[in-house]
Amino acid sequence: MKANLISIIILIAALFTACTSGNKVENPHFAFFDTLGITIDEKLLLGDTLALPDIYCGDPQQQDGKVEGQPIDHDQYMALVVPAGKDFEDEMGNWLLLGVRDMDNGVTLAAYFTGSGVGYCVDLITYDRNGHVLDAVNARELHLVWRCDLSNPDDDNAFTLDSYITFEGADRMTLHRVMGRCLMDFENDLKGKPEWQQAWQQTYVIDAKGNFVLQGQQLADAQGKVDHYAVMDFRTWDMLVCSLHDTSIMDTWNDYCTQVEAIYDPDYEFNPFPWDVTNLYKMNPQRFLRWMAAHGDQGNRLMRYFKLPPGDRPALLKEIARLEDTGARTWLASIVNSWDDKPLTKHL
Repeated sequence: MKANLISIIILIAALFTACTSGNKVENPHFAFFDTLGITIDEKLLLGDTLALPDIYCGDPQQQDGKVEGQPIDHDQYMALVVPAGKDFEDEMGNWLLLGVRDMDNGVTLAAYFTGSGVGYCVDLITYDRNGHVLDAVNARELHLVWRCDLSNPDDDNAFTLDSYITFEGADRMTLHRVMGRCLMDFENDLKGKPEWQQAWQQTYVIDAKGNFVLQGQQLADAQGKVDHYAVMDFRTWDMLVCSLHDTSIMDTWNDYCTQVEAIYDPDYEFNPFPWDVTNLYKMNPQRFLRWMAAHGDQGNRLMRYFKLPPGDRPALLKEIARLEDTGARTWLASIVNSWDDKPLTKHL
């Protein structure tokens, strides 16, 4: 009788354990999360679509940054996010792990959220099996459902209408953006019917090194009389959602100049593109400078848009001095020393 009772207790305990731990995902690619005290369950598996949260408008449940995800503590944040680099060191709010995805090539992708009632960013980071950071992209600012002056009651335009990411197969990812102009009722958190809107897709391949290799942007849909100046402002910003390391991004940006010049006159003083090129440089200075030196004046469209303000030039010259090729150092330093103090655009 006693033996039967013990057997029943053991069976009940086993059933309880199975019920409470049945959602855990057993995957060796996720083992490094376990070592940090994070259990990857079925809820944390990224599906085919990752919606970028809309804190400001549209969903009253997300008004105060109420986003579904697994909170991570400071030590976990330091281990998983900070190694991606200074662009990802952001403690403006609580960090959440939105989900993970096995990319089937030895690479694990994780999506993180941090934010508060005034803004947020979504970071996508790739890891090897040991949890070492391979690459990262920062989707900061893709959440902005309007760009307006909140102190001006008449400035009630909504621009970004929707943003989300889809995953296709083992190695592809697409950023989707729908933007347009419509009136915004801030008190009731409602957007009116768009006067115009445009949708585009920005596609990436996540290679065996874990790098986000940008393939380019494709127009998906357009309605109404599109404000191409507003569109270009957003599209150049989206181009900064790119790999920290992959070198092909430089070719993509260089080719993209033809689209920029189709919209903006190169001498247009409010052209935001030089500001974005500056941020591309800051993302990885050595990658940028090596590409510029290798291309010289042959098909180099980016050169006309690159110019740092005087205060940033000493650091730039130090980066140039790190280049191995003497000719490249001399040529790039001569260009920097030829710059005057006048900003390339008013954005600088």
